[in-house]
Amino acid sequence: MNSFVEKLLCRKGDDVSSGEEIHDDDAVNLSHVGDAVHRTLGQHHNRHHLRQWNVTSGKIVGSVQDTPRGVVDRAEDPATANDDWFPEKLAEIISRTESWCDIMSLGPPDGKFLTAFQTALATLSERSKTSEKPIVVRMLFGNIAGMPVNCDGVIKALTSNLPQNDSTIKLHLWVGAWRKGLSWNHAKLIAVDGTYLHTGGHNLWDAHYLSNNPVHDLSFELEGKVARDGHRFANQQWAFVESKQSTCMGCVVDSMPDYLPLVLRTRVTVSEWPKDKVPVFPPQFTKRRVLKTERLSTVVADPEDVPLISIGRLGTMVYRSRPSDDAILAMINSSKTIIRLVLQDLGPVCVPGTKKALPGLVWPKEYLGAIGNAIYERGVDVEMILSNPNSIPGGLKGTEANYGNGWDCADVAAEIIKSIQKQHSNVDDAKLRAMISDNMRICFV
Repeated sequence: MNSFVEKLLCRKGDDVSSGEEIHDDDAVNLSHVGDAVHRTLGQHHNRHHLRQWNVTSGKIVGSVQDTPRGVVDRAEDPATANDDWFPEKLAEIISRTESWCDIMSLGPPDGKFLTAFQTALATLSERSKTSEKPIVVRMLFGNIAGMPVNCDGVIKALTSNLPQNDSTIKLHLWVGAWRKGLSWNHAKLIAVDGTYLHTGGHNLWDAHYLSNNPVHDLSFELEGKVARDGHRFANQQWAFVESKQSTCMGCVVDSMPDYLPLVLRTRVTVSEWPKDKVPVFPPQFTKRRVLKTERLSTVVADPEDVPLISIGRLGTMVYRSRPSDDAILAMINSSKTIIRLVLQDLGPVCVPGTKKALPGLVWPKEYLGAIGNAIYERGVDVEMILSNPNSIPGGLKGTEANYGNGWDCADVAAEIIKSIQKQHSNVDDAKLRAMISDNMRICFV
């Protein structure tokens, strides 16, 4: 979200830093990029250590999970069922749960994603019959303005194939959603037992990913301690949901249908299953809850683990602290050879049919400046893949889905060039032309 808009909507109270630099004890054997990120976060965001950022460890499992798979060099749509493997993969990860699973996405699953999640929950339901403690599953989505999540409906759909009155089942499920001003959950992750983490860009929508003219997106899977940070990030948002619904206004909103749009600055919703047999709000994740899981012991000290830095963004849930934004800037500013970016878009959303940004939205000047400096001052190569303008998947309407903000490659390149010119009063035009030609590559997918 545009930072000016965020400041208008946020409540003061959380300072960026207490003034005391934090050094994470796990920050050893970091790359020069990792060192730069750790230094920035420790100096400017120490209050949010272990909540919005952390130095941890783990390993990437397999290759990047991209959809649509194997069709980049073709003009035609992928074959039917080309990417059915993806919702099946998500279900397989969820099905590993022995104790605790957190799922976060922009919106609830539908189509084949819903079917896959139903299958995974059926597996967990059966496993819970013999588990010592209840298996906890927390699903959290974004209450997009004007598009509230019907948590009751989502719960009903997810559990439609489960026995409703079987006392031997110890599966506890919560579905929640939140919005504060123009911020809502946009994280996409699955964290299981503090051991497995799946994260990236994919939403859970059939028509966007599994139908004709699908969106291209990337996600990846990790194992190790980094998964605990996924749970902790979810903790922050669940705590916000509970704090808001526990107020007088929250109780009033809770009495209304979840699907009813309301003109409120803050909107949270939560539903639970089995109804009247579990608390209204889920418990908070702690490492203790997963210490006895079988799989945790296999990754506690894996020699293949490498240092990792986890970062998360809570938007207007906090006043001014944006550690993830500063971490990305630190990465770009520390670059020596090449920067590769795969983004939905870089520019602000345009007024339909124009090349003018919607009121209140601007280009990300700090990012553009950092990218420009990397090219002009250090000769770094920049490769960027963006959505083509007005990218509408699956035969949907532009009001239902639009992944391109309206800018083309030349527009993005022009903004980077202007950022270089603004930062350097005596730009050598010949040098700039040569470097842009040699060092910058921008394309659509």
